[in-house]
Amino acid sequence: MMEDDLNRDNLPAGDGKPTNETKPPAGMYIVGYNLLGLAAYTALFGFASGGGFILDAVVLFVHVVICIILALANRSWIWLLSGLLVLAIGFSTCVMMASHGGI
Repeated sequence: MMEDDLNRDNLPAGDGKPTNETKPPAGMYIVGYNLLGLAAYTALFGFASGGGFILDAVVLFVHVVICIILALANRSWIWLLSGLLVLAIGFSTCVMMASHGGI
């Protein structure tokens, strides 16, 4: 009967909840939403005829400035991280769009 009280790892069977469960940091959804927004407007302007990359660059600049302002206002590093990721990914995407004439 003692075997029934042990799980596969020979540890006492508990209530089924892991005790050392790791959760993502609380503010990582901010980064995710900002990257999702970047992908959305980049795809939208990428399919636009003509100089869509110019409008994409302007919106990208405004996006980064807003992230930096929110980082200062909220005193939150996650907003600054989000702004830097949007800047790095967005700049490289704009360069790619400009060199290839769109997506």
